[in-house]
Amino acid sequence: MPPIEAVPRFLPLSELLRTGRAPGDVVAFSRDGVRDFADFSGRVAGLCAELRRVGGTRFLLFSEDSYAFAVALLALAHSGATALLAPNRQPGTLAALAAQVDGALVDSSIAATELARLPRIAPLEVAPAAAASFGSLDPELAIAELSTSGSTGPGKAVPKALRHLDREVATLESLFGPRLGRDARVFATVSHQHLYGLLFRLLWPLAAGRAFCAETYLHSEEFFPCMRATAGFALVTTPVHLRRMRADAELASLRSQARAIFSSGGPLDESIARGIESVLGLTPIEIFGSTETGGVAWREQIAAEPDAAFHSFPHVELARASGPGVEGQLVVRSPYASLGPASAGRSDVQETLMSDRAELLGGGRFRLLGRADRIVKIGEKRLALPEMESALRAHPHVADAALVSFEPIGDARVGAVVALSDSGQAALDAQGRRALGAALGEHLAAYWDRVLLPRAWRYVAELPRDAQGKVTRAALLELLEPAAERAPVRDPVVLSEQRGASSIVRELRVPADLAFLEGHFPGQPVVAGVVQLHWVMLAAAELLGATPQLLALEGLRFRDALLPSQPFRLSLELSPARDRLRFELSDGERVFAQGRAQLAAGSGSEN
Repeated sequence: MPPIEAVPRFLPLSELLRTGRAPGDVVAFSRDGVRDFADFSGRVAGLCAELRRVGGTRFLLFSEDSYAFAVALLALAHSGATALLAPNRQPGTLAALAAQVDGALVDSSIAATELARLPRIAPLEVAPAAAASFGSLDPELAIAELSTSGSTGPGKAVPKALRHLDREVATLESLFGPRLGRDARVFATVSHQHLYGLLFRLLWPLAAGRAFCAETYLHSEEFFPCMRATAGFALVTTPVHLRRMRADAELASLRSQARAIFSSGGPLDESIARGIESVLGLTPIEIFGSTETGGVAWREQIAAEPDAAFHSFPHVELARASGPGVEGQLVVRSPYASLGPASAGRSDVQETLMSDRAELLGGGRFRLLGRADRIVKIGEKRLALPEMESALRAHPHVADAALVSFEPIGDARVGAVVALSDSGQAALDAQGRRALGAALGEHLAAYWDRVLLPRAWRYVAELPRDAQGKVTRAALLELLEPAAERAPVRDPVVLSEQRGASSIVRELRVPADLAFLEGHFPGQPVVAGVVQLHWVMLAAAELLGATPQLLALEGLRFRDALLPSQPFRLSLELSPARDRLRFELSDGERVFAQGRAQLAAGSGSEN
């Protein structure tokens, strides 16, 4: 490993609070102002005292605020406790994790009923302590336990020792720190509750002394002005957000401030990478890895390197597996990995079999060949779904596409979910679904046997992506369910509901084919605010037993865009007099809309 001390200003997490920084050094910033190191260390010390009072060794940790999360994580570490990072704030997720912990460090907005038996602490509501002395942290401390995404199967817990994170953060600084410089501010569209966001938007800036944004911005109209106000910035994001950014006319205004853009969560299309480069003068840095392995490799799709190969991180060793069922899959031996048997004589290096197939090019370089779990057998023929998806995206009528295999009547076949381009939407309107499917099928028939072509087609405004930007098999299968003569879809899908005498909490999902998405907006569909209010009032009518008479709306804010296929929670609470209604639409990481409704006297009374 490179010596951590060799990086200027760099302090490993194990030494961050023992060594300390200047009291006025900015740790984090938001629309509410800045937080300096004096505030940070004082809040960690105060929370440590509260944790000693509560007692316990395992705590659930969830916060939408990255600064609050950082305070909580360091306080738990200096208390010798492990943080279980909830991947979202859904009731089922929190209930499952609550059974495994001694307490919860969570936002005060999380309902007490979800964590009823546990001591609950809101990290930033604990009073800061006076200056306290901190010791070094044990590198073997199990500082965090994360959950895998479960996009291809059930999620699982992944423990991380402090040494895993310290080593990887030091590697990130040695590889990319010079590009950022000392004064770059770090923004992100991804959550710190998952490993990519945890490392890139929070732990790395903490260790390197760069200020990070405590808020998660998802839309360019929010973060572009903030970025323009900096001397320089780095953005931690996903291919989905980069695709939207490339189409934004304001992107060019960031050219002088952009230092680095990081992307992870899936392969970045070459045209998007080149488009970003042409506008900003820098190429996005793609990060390849997993929750289990940590970072494995990186690449930049630049003209000087046409094969777009990945470069392994320092001290990561690669091999290809052989044998039935695993042929060609990537084997990673890494000091950042936390699972797998320790290699003989090298207890700090773990070996992990990944689900990705690769071609090794030598010198730590490799080319990804797609996931092994996405090679399917159709009519005795093998098909790599990623290759057919790439061919579909090359058609001018297709903006994006995802394929899935399914067995509706016993025989395996392929289904296609397609987000159409402007020309594709025009073709659909003019020719109909059957003709468009036939045209796309003919395009694919130039490369594949017809038995492999998709037999089911579904056209949507945007692919169904989760909070991490991933398209899951379950979401695709749901879209491909047969539905003859579908009526226009105007209501959200109800996943679950909790109802009290004066409250409703519903877990919902925006249908990918919601009728209200049409024309709002072309190329980037969102659920309009008026539609969200309509859903609020429909739920209020059920709670009241009659249609409410709305007098006024107060404190109404649409904080983030609600997108197709987005899971979200609708929460309603009536006042005792039943004349005021508090509502919120949110998911596990952000609030979409919130406000209060003033109702006429007698609203909801029985006639």
